[in-house]
Amino acid sequence: MAEKQIVEHGLSTRWEARAARSAIVTTVGVFLVSAALCAFAVQRTGSWLPLLGAAFVVWITSLSTTSKLRERRRILALPFPAEWETILRTEVAFFSALDDEGKARFRREVAVFLGEKTITGIKFELDETTRVLTAASAIIPIFGFPEWEWDQINEVLVYPDRFNDEFAFESGDERHTLGMVGTGPLDRLMLLSKPDLLSGFANPGDKKNVGLHEFAHLVDKSDGTIDGLPGVGLDQAAIGPWIALVRRKMEEIRQGDSDIDVYGLTNEAEFFAVATEYFFERPGTMRRKHPELYSMLSKVFNQDPGSTPMSSARAVVLGRRRFGRNSRCPCGSGKKYKKCCL
Repeated sequence: MAEKQIVEHGLSTRWEARAARSAIVTTVGVFLVSAALCAFAVQRTGSWLPLLGAAFVVWITSLSTTSKLRERRRILALPFPAEWETILRTEVAFFSALDDEGKARFRREVAVFLGEKTITGIKFELDETTRVLTAASAIIPIFGFPEWEWDQINEVLVYPDRFNDEFAFESGDERHTLGMVGTGPLDRLMLLSKPDLLSGFANPGDKKNVGLHEFAHLVDKSDGTIDGLPGVGLDQAAIGPWIALVRRKMEEIRQGDSDIDVYGLTNEAEFFAVATEYFFERPGTMRRKHPELYSMLSKVFNQDPGSTPMSSARAVVLGRRRFGRNSRCPCGSGKKYKKCCL
């Protein structure tokens, strides 16, 4: 059977192993039920034709239960494109600061995300940089959870500019939205502004990254609700201290006594997303200025990006890159950043 071949060739994650076992159990169960019904039918009719129907049902079951596994193995069997590698090394400081084993796992996660999720450019031809940076935005916050599956999202819609409440981006007022996670009819969708996605990686130390921000909302949603109380990383005993900490930090922002983005005052969910940007973009600074918040977020994401080895590697990467108001705009217009998307 297809699922037996997958098991024999080895699985690289526990999720795949569980999925393969589930496929085997389901197929065997269908086989046993079909065999029993087939034996009864043969006894009653004397015809062996029901055997063909039973075999067909088992075959279809085997194909359907192993389809995602087989597709993932196909994706991972493909060579990792050199263009993707270049984009990761030149645009994603988080990736460049990883050791060789970490880089290998990051590549795998990027390949899976791009192979299984749809990324659509709205009224523009989607380029590989935008696709890879969208995937990197998804991988960074959940890199501490090797078994994570992005079941909360099916498609990312990338807009050529910021948009308003009616999703208009070409003209009109109030086009201030950089990104959003869809709800209701837009469930399992994410919307991102391309210039803001690219600039978030082009300036990896400004504590602003719309991709990380929106995927932080999906991490928050892992318990079913976007409420600023993530369903991962924190045990029951830590929930009360987390809520108290968030309220205290929001009050510091309100009093003008914090370097956390004022957008975090919108509500607890936005505070969590803003704090996530800060945590991954300036981990050393957060560790120094907000040690309790840093400690909590380290538990939430099961990562310690401000550790000495990671900070040292990151400093080397950032030292090779400079991005400012006079740099070429990351949206690809050819204009200076200050005269374009800034």
